[in-house]
Formats: sequence, C-alpha cells, structure tokens
Amino acid sequence: MDELLKKYVHQNWDDISDHRNDKYYFVQASDDMETVFSEVRYQLEAEIPETLKAFYRNFGCGFLWLNQKQKKGLYRILSPEEILDLYFEPDSGEIPDDFITYRQNAWENLEENKLLAFCLFGEEGSLLYISVEDGVIYYLSAAYKIADFLSDFLASLDQEVDYFIK
Repeated sequence: MDELLKKYVHQNWDDISDHRNDKYYFVQASDDMETVFSEVRYQLEAEIPETLKAFYRNFGCGFLWLNQKQKKGLYRILSPEEILDLYFEPDSGEIPDDFITYRQNAWENLEENKLLAFCLFGEEGSLLYISVEDGVIYYLSAAYKIADFLSDFLASLDQEVDYFIK
C-alpha cells in the first residue's frame, strides 16, 4: 500500500486542481513534525499513535477519494496542526472556525474513549477516529469500529469507497 500511495504525495496545495481525477492527494506535513507531535501530546494530553505518525512522515495529510462522485462523504486526513485546530477554538474572532460543528464530538470521544479525531468524513461532526491506545479506527464513536489498524482502513477504503457505511 505504501508504494501505491507515494505517487499521490505533492509539494503543496497549489496544484490540486491539476489532480482532480486522482484517487488521493497528499501534501507533506510540516518540516518540524516532531515539535507538532509534542504540542499535540501537551495540549490534548494524548499521544498520536505511531501508525498515524508514520503516515504523516511518509505521506502527509490530504484527501482520500479526492473527486470521486460515488463517495458519500469528504475524506480529509487532517495535518497534526489541524488536529489542534479541531480541538481548540481560534483565538481571534476574525479567523473563521472551520471545525465548530466537529469540536464537541471530538472532545467527547477523546475524553471518554481515548479516540483522537484524525479525518473529517462528512458534515455536522462526522469524524473518523484513531484509538490512542491501540490504533484501532472508528467511525463517529467507539461504538462503530471500522478497522483494526490504519493500514487495514486504507486498504479496505482503497477497495471500496464508503465500505463502512453500507
């Protein structure tokens, strides 16, 4: 799977329009990821699981099933910086709050179930979560496990978009 995904890694978001027909689109995360990982650990009192850290190092963040019309939701793997933005309101009222509808569910799942939101799926709080304890992937809450590992989730999703909501 790793080699398959490497071709979808790009330098920045500027050329995304040239790749609208691609299945995936990833942009490398920040140069100083270890600092951001530490900041997530400090701010959220939760460690990003190693499998997700490896994904960030190898591919970055971005879109799964970028422009496929048959998908039901938006698959957007958040950068580590965006994970922090998801959990905390912007300091300035002038900055738009892109995550306002997601934040409450994200906090509840982190505090109650040790699930870290890492991927936007749809509207009004639909998130995919990764367990900070064992890396299991969940949809919406701990009640709906969709994969044992991030690699299993990606492989299943690669085979069939929206496989977990059918």
